[in-house]
Amino acid sequence: MTGRLKTLWAHEPSRVGLILTLAFLVRLAVILPLGNDISLPFRDQNTYYSLARALVDDGLLGVPSVPRGPYVEFREQHTRPPGFYPAFHDSLCAVWDSSGYLYGMVPWGKPNSFFEPLYPLLSAGMYLAFGDRFFWWRMVHVFLGVLLVWLVYDIGKRAFNPKVGALAALGVCFYPHFVFYSRILMAEALLLTTLALGFWAYFRLREKPHWGWAVALGASFSAFTLTRSFLIAFFPFMALFVGLFLKDKRRWGYAALALLAFALVQAPWIYRNSKLHDRLMLMSTRGGYNIWMRNNPYFIEDELAAEGVKFSAEKLDKLKYHEYILGYPEFTPEQGEIERNQILTDAGIRFITANPGFFLEMCWIRFQWTVGWRSPGLGPMLNLVALITYGPALLGFLVSLVWGWKRLGVVLPLWSVVGYFILFYSLTHEGTRYRVPVDPYMILLAVVSALWLYDRFTAGKAQHASRDTHA
Repeated sequence: MTGRLKTLWAHEPSRVGLILTLAFLVRLAVILPLGNDISLPFRDQNTYYSLARALVDDGLLGVPSVPRGPYVEFREQHTRPPGFYPAFHDSLCAVWDSSGYLYGMVPWGKPNSFFEPLYPLLSAGMYLAFGDRFFWWRMVHVFLGVLLVWLVYDIGKRAFNPKVGALAALGVCFYPHFVFYSRILMAEALLLTTLALGFWAYFRLREKPHWGWAVALGASFSAFTLTRSFLIAFFPFMALFVGLFLKDKRRWGYAALALLAFALVQAPWIYRNSKLHDRLMLMSTRGGYNIWMRNNPYFIEDELAAEGVKFSAEKLDKLKYHEYILGYPEFTPEQGEIERNQILTDAGIRFITANPGFFLEMCWIRFQWTVGWRSPGLGPMLNLVALITYGPALLGFLVSLVWGWKRLGVVLPLWSVVGYFILFYSLTHEGTRYRVPVDPYMILLAVVSALWLYDRFTAGKAQHASRDTHA
């Protein structure tokens, strides 16, 4: 049996097929026990399901006027125990619900720009195809996960060599966070795949410059941005890397083409938002709410407590512009979501400016959470597995900062995207799940670091043995 496995591993197509089969079986085994159940404790699942139903039933991208679906029914029958969320959180949610607004920002039953469109569109497609048979929704995630494994293999192969690609793909195959998001009907599975498609196109473009790869590069990163819009500020760096590192006299033309493709894929979303709000709008209107929420220790008290953080009442009482964390702005009916977003954004900036020390402390907390390994949704056992798998990936990524300077065209884009994610979420919205889309590239660089250290170690031993022999 061992000999047969060695034979399979030695032959590249068989090796790839074996890894992909393992990836599929692992993810299938994880989703099978769930069947069609959607009653897992993740609020965003219900949000995306609601958005899908609004698209299918009401023809709008927004929150449906009447909550519907099996997740809502489950929650009505299994209410949260008292104290599950802070009283401050629940009191605000009650006000928002009574007024028919989501987070006080967007009205139920009307189109909005609060949510990026791509995953709600995918969810609507899955609902049209499968109804409430959520096993098949998860099967879509399984295939996205298998595609991610193949993409990492091919990226590693083209950026380094087939051995690196195979070992990195094996790591991605069993990495608990990636397997976990086969189970959960949230956007992470799509984010992982679209970002991987973007880097795959970049390395294909480096290997063999062609306009098609430049278009694929821009379109893939744009698809990620239509799923989570914050990456819009990163893509110009990718175009810059094309211009700097492509070995072709037309490299700046390819960079411009990638930017054009990025913009064209964004164009329908920007046009729709601009028509809806009667002004130019490039991104989601969720920024102001996120600034208010993530810097409000009362609203996220449960999340801070999960990280072992507790602010004293005396410390919070000393904050300037204290009313910012005591309640939500009182909006007027004529204020739309853009105005409400701007009010929250301005208030957040004023609070941060007035309390820079507290903001830096919150950034440090967010940084630790973002680069950490614990996630409340995984449970103790999976968190232990996450530590065992993510720990070496993080260490190997840091080691790549030593050897990577000789291969900047390969490693600088990967370093940059990891750094961009960690910096952005340290400033705005912490959580392991928000870092997860860049974990494949930490794993990839960690594999190269491990092989680099092994080669240096064995070379050192060989030199030592040679000196002993001559002595």
